[in-house]
Amino acid sequence: MSRPVGTGEWVDLSQLMYEGMPRALPESQVCVTPQYVETGPPESAVRITHLTLSTHVGTHVDAALHFLPGGKSIDEYPVDAFTGPGVVVDARRDGVVPVTRAEIEAMDLDVREGDIVFFCFGYGRRFGTPAYRDHPYLGDGVADWLVERGVSMVGVDTTTPDLGGAHRPPDYPYPVHMTLLPRDILIVEHLGPRLEELVGRRVEINAVPLPIRGGDGAPAPVIARVLEEETP
Repeated sequence: MSRPVGTGEWVDLSQLMYEGMPRALPESQVCVTPQYVETGPPESAVRITHLTLSTHVGTHVDAALHFLPGGKSIDEYPVDAFTGPGVVVDARRDGVVPVTRAEIEAMDLDVREGDIVFFCFGYGRRFGTPAYRDHPYLGDGVADWLVERGVSMVGVDTTTPDLGGAHRPPDYPYPVHMTLLPRDILIVEHLGPRLEELVGRRVEINAVPLPIRGGDGAPAPVIARVLEEETP
């Protein structure tokens, strides 16, 4: 069966990469170092930029290996695992407020087997600000609900779909990661501000990451467009 195809403008759902961008660990600082080399045609200036970064800064995809020893690395997933139809859930709210299973069920969402589900908390526009770290998250039972519907990928416009690092109790179990990744349901984090343009819509999504051999995750330029069936 062929997948539905989107139409119209592709919307860039990625965050811009830059030095000093938000990161989970201090040692994950991004470094962008240009170098000019003595080659090329006359009157040119051949520039090569050296990029140093963690696989989990900026808009990126988590592979199972990120949490599970022996889990799949990012290069072991077929490319089709990163693309396909999906839905953008309007979960906009302020602060460390969970989305509950009861809330999701009451939305009567059109989530189909194999869908990619992106949750828009409205935090993509807060990227790089102090408020970005105190973000909403997926509460108890939401990951199970997603598994029950057979989704293929889950994404958020925050640092993580789990409770943010500054608010976790000791021995926090990471319920979203530990429910989704063992089932090879991929996780996308740090989606950008344009996700808000697609809330409530069915979309075609392309989140193909860098194919890093043995990678526990990888940066991904995520794009999406409204599906034809949704276009008037």
